Amino acid sequence: MKKLFFLAVLFSSSPVEAVSDDVFEYQQVAANAIMLAIILAINLLFFFSLLTIAGFLSRKKGAALKAAETSANHDPLTALLNRRGFEAAMEKKEGVKGFLLIVDIDDFKQINDTYGHSHGDKILQEVSARLSSVVRSDDVLARLGGEEFVIFICSEDKVEELADRLVKSVASKLFCLNNDINIQVTISVGAAQLNDFYVHYEAAYEKADMSLYQAKKQGKNQFAISLSQSL
Repeated sequence: MKKLFFLAVLFSSSPVEAVSDDVFEYQQVAANAIMLAIILAINLLFFFSLLTIAGFLSRKKGAALKAAETSANHDPLTALLNRRGFEAAMEKKEGVKGFLLIVDIDDFKQINDTYGHSHGDKILQEVSARLSSVVRSDDVLARLGGEEFVIFICSEDKVEELADRLVKSVASKLFCLNNDINIQVTISVGAAQLNDFYVHYEAAYEKADMSLYQAKKQGKNQFAISLSQSL
């Protein structure tokens, strides 16, 4: 009887233990799968975080480089191109024929001495704004330094019209330095043909400068143009 009871218990408990083992094994597999999924998710999150950070740093570096380039090529007072920026812009005008204009504020030293350099800076900024309102999108305007500006116009037949508009844009309206001070400011302009920036720039600049001298000598607030080509 004892043996029969033992065998009965043995055979009756084996299926339960087998099921328990299967459940335990399934739970282990499920736990491992969940753990792998968590690890994969963490790795993916880390990877995308790195991509986001890399993209942010790249954009930040690009913006910093662009800002540095803008700062290097522009005059901080007037926001116009400086000499370096003018040369860089003229690289894109290779082979374009036109005129080089030198613009100079008349009696600017006297203005600075009379009203102070802070008001002189205001005048430089306002003159820059008025010149900018006249030049066309294809033209190149820059401040070379002090009260001297340079303009390259991409045209061979409208230089007189543009030079006249430049002179009138400055002289036509008084400059307001403050509530009590309004003064007349004028410019003189000298122009010369420029057919190739790299080959003829210095010669064209000299001719434009001589034309500027003539405009000053003839009474200022006007323009003079050299029509001889810079060979």
